[in-house]
Amino acid sequence: MPIPFDDLTAESNLHDTVAWLRFVKEEDGKSIWAALFQASAQGEPLDFCFTRVDISAQRPSHGEDPGQADLKYLAKSLFRAAQRIPELMLGLANEIPATTFANDLRIGLPFCLVRPFSPSRLLADTSEVNDHRQQLLWAARQPSQGSGAHRALDEVMQSDDPFEPFDRAAMCMTEAFADSRVHELTSVSGLNTVITLSPLPERPATPLTTERESVQKMNGRGRHNLRLAEQLWAILAAPQQRSPSNMGIQLEWPGELMPFQQDGVGTLLNEPRLLLADDMGLGKTIQAIAAIRILRARRAIRSCLVVAPASVLDQWRREIAKWAPELSAIIIRGPAADRSWQWAAESDVTLVSYDTLRSDFGNNTQSPIRSREWDIVVADEAQRIKNRNHTSNALKGLRRVRSWALTGTPIENHEEELASIMEFVDHDAKSPPKRYHPGPALLERHRELQLRRKKGDVLEDLPPKQETKLTIDLYPKQRASYDKAERDGIIYLKSLGAEVSIVHVLELIVRLKQICNADPETGESSKLDDIKDRIQQLSAQGHKALVFSQYTSDTAGVAAAARYLREFNPLTLTGDMPQHQRTAAIDRFKTRDEYKVMALSLRAGGLGLNLQEASYVFHLDRWWNPAIERQAEDRSHRIGQTVKVNVIKYSCTGTIEERIDQILERKQDLFDQLIDDVSLDLSTQLSREELFGLFGLDR
Repeated sequence: MPIPFDDLTAESNLHDTVAWLRFVKEEDGKSIWAALFQASAQGEPLDFCFTRVDISAQRPSHGEDPGQADLKYLAKSLFRAAQRIPELMLGLANEIPATTFANDLRIGLPFCLVRPFSPSRLLADTSEVNDHRQQLLWAARQPSQGSGAHRALDEVMQSDDPFEPFDRAAMCMTEAFADSRVHELTSVSGLNTVITLSPLPERPATPLTTERESVQKMNGRGRHNLRLAEQLWAILAAPQQRSPSNMGIQLEWPGELMPFQQDGVGTLLNEPRLLLADDMGLGKTIQAIAAIRILRARRAIRSCLVVAPASVLDQWRREIAKWAPELSAIIIRGPAADRSWQWAAESDVTLVSYDTLRSDFGNNTQSPIRSREWDIVVADEAQRIKNRNHTSNALKGLRRVRSWALTGTPIENHEEELASIMEFVDHDAKSPPKRYHPGPALLERHRELQLRRKKGDVLEDLPPKQETKLTIDLYPKQRASYDKAERDGIIYLKSLGAEVSIVHVLELIVRLKQICNADPETGESSKLDDIKDRIQQLSAQGHKALVFSQYTSDTAGVAAAARYLREFNPLTLTGDMPQHQRTAAIDRFKTRDEYKVMALSLRAGGLGLNLQEASYVFHLDRWWNPAIERQAEDRSHRIGQTVKVNVIKYSCTGTIEERIDQILERKQDLFDQLIDDVSLDLSTQLSREELFGLFGLDR
């Protein structure tokens, strides 16, 4: 079959068209990708076709090197599929095996090889390269002065980076073959498939747009049914058409980000290492997703790993579907065999729990998880790595370019926890891992890498949160049970002598706190009776309430509270509930008026939930630090809340709870000192135009 390029008199010939030929080996070295990218001399994309072939010594080569035979086979396939005839063809000298290659193809037009190896990375010192033409090696038919090919070449050479289209062609192939459908289509044994990308007449080559309503399941995971052509044309667009400022304008958003959130997104875009420590409820997840989306649209990243508590992984995926609908997301979970293929799956964002990451990280340094380099690793609820253990070691051991930590509570008990989180954030692949210790060096670096905004400073319209500490007397029988348990417990601790340990003390504290919640003998509870009386009045006024306990038992925890408050149709949420049950309970509470109360365990219900429908929060018992309690309260006190949130914290007179409250006050002082008063100075980071430009705003 004749090659169309032989006929230079065809009517379809465009006088300023330049063809850029690329050959790229796959990483495993078993296949070759090939592409023919035709563009105007000014770089505007006109036509693109691509194919691939497995490297095979069995292809008829007539004495040629098998690799060269493969390249000629691919080139001829591309020429036959091309939809127009160019004036000039350019290839890379390090990809074309010999100057005779062009003659063997008989393409019949000027063909120029570009050297050295990386044509788009020209020497900065122009004294060494006075004319980019010194990089050109004519392999076939050097154009005559004044010819169309000569004029096209002159136009190309006027660009600051004249050979940049080679990069666009390679990036486009990378994106195309990452699509499983394309890869399968071009991998059929014995079939050479050439795919031609025709221009979109009604939707020209612009940066990525969104099609939020097209979501389908593919290969067991959520995948957005975007037209691949749009993605590829976005890559092929000339650089001036896809500048960072334009990328921000073109992206569609489901809602308006607040100014402080735009500041946060801008900081994430510009800081490869950041501890985003905004107050709970200020949208750290959304800020991170928006930054990931913009970086992905700019082609600045290809891979992103989000590590988060298992309870919030589905929420992350929902928020990605909402705020970055063109991005695919996969959750790593299930049996080990399933997780193996999930790690290998192509996805824009990979989501995994801390526990699963620890299990799969393993000791094999060649495992895919350890050997892969991630463009971004996001540690959500980063207080999970406050201790130096196998979990934090796995996270810190990931190869990565960017390290973002999201947490409203970088410190819960002591400064050593902040040091552990900072070791993850302050990562530089070119330097040994950092080791921080409490002291001035840690605090100085913390000040440089933390961005923190408090609700009271950025949400002028957010209704206030009113906290009430309520001290309540035990019922007589409750008091008797408590006093006896405390006396017997102290006697037991003393009897242990030198063998007494902190575990023994904690066991006694737990026993006493549970009696403060409810009498184990009679089931009576002065706290729950008070809560019940208050909710009777509140529900009549249309309010809903959350009741938190650190226990789940039916004698002194979540189950006991639900039983006590059964007249209000209580829902429960605990860590041992399957995810689908938890999701169903949350949906019922948010959408149905008859459910007035939700009883939650502090750990399971204190993370990643949006429960603005509740305007009252009750702490049945106190946790060890105020940060955990505040996380729980902010399930309700967050963006979207329209009324004042009332928080009531119970403790019983003359009990261990009063003494614990004094400890909590000291921990709050430590948090205020080390966290609340520390933040980056954004005024020195980004200009006003840059911040607003991220979202297409002209201010």
